[in-house]
Amino acid sequence: MALGSQPGAVIVVGREADIPRALEHPALTAGGRVWVAGIVSVDPESEDAAATERALADLLRQADAGLILVAGPVGTSVMRVISDAALLHRCGLLAVMPSEVVAGHDPVIVWAGERPLVQLQAAGRPTWQFAVKRALDLVCAAVGLVVLAPLFVLTAVLLRLDSRGPIFFRHQRVGFRGTVFSCLKFRTMVSDAEARLTTDTALAATYRRNNFRVPDDLDPRVTRLGRILRRTSLDELPQLINVLRGEMSLVGPRPVVAEELSHFLGAERMLLSMRPGMTGRWAVSGRHSVAYPARAAMELTYVREWSLVHDVEILAKTAGAVLQYGARADLN
Repeated sequence: MALGSQPGAVIVVGREADIPRALEHPALTAGGRVWVAGIVSVDPESEDAAATERALADLLRQADAGLILVAGPVGTSVMRVISDAALLHRCGLLAVMPSEVVAGHDPVIVWAGERPLVQLQAAGRPTWQFAVKRALDLVCAAVGLVVLAPLFVLTAVLLRLDSRGPIFFRHQRVGFRGTVFSCLKFRTMVSDAEARLTTDTALAATYRRNNFRVPDDLDPRVTRLGRILRRTSLDELPQLINVLRGEMSLVGPRPVVAEELSHFLGAERMLLSMRPGMTGRWAVSGRHSVAYPARAAMELTYVREWSLVHDVEILAKTAGAVLQYGARADLN
């Protein structure tokens, strides 16, 4: 594939010293099929990745560009920002050699005139894949809610008998494209759990120190039934309602609270470009033992490398983990 085979606007990104050379490349000077719609000058030494991300995102939207051309070496962190922008806006990513290659890309040499370019990323994933993912979410969530209705009723009765309070716990999480929604769970704590967290400074410190959760064995707010629901992950089942509403997906990054977004170091928009999931790559990798920044890396890798096949693999691992826990429980 050659750059000239993709007509449309091109955004050129690079160091100020490299941009003139890129603008003289035959791919841009041949005329006709592609044209430069904007330029983003970057400083590889700058730590303000968010500024580069905003400038590039604004230009891509304004110009409706289908390609990004990297003018030369820009540093790995800047290259990751550019790569994420290309994925989010579903456009191709090419580079004037030499340039960095970030993990998850298979560079391909393409030609424009007598000078090569490196194709780092083809235009985004077909929209039909996302349509299939959403259709599967709707079907599976609807069937799951019908099949599990007796379990919902039984759990609701037991919760009423075990402690006072509502059946569902609604926790505010940041979801798809930054929308805040109420993530549903069966209540596993006393009814004033949120108030206790804000008034008990020691408990609040433990919460922040342990990646925005308090270990069950250290949390006096968890009820007897709540411990069972958490160990079996049955407390997560009401999120099938979130899936049906379109707030979540069966598979995706686990939903985060607003405070957690700072751990994603400028890649927040990438994280929030997909619906959060009931299960996901981090969730099946021993989530309670994997803390930030490793968790952020896992979640972002899932988004960047997403495919329907990966979702099926994660669902299979989730089912296996649940069955394995059930087998252990039977042996005990």
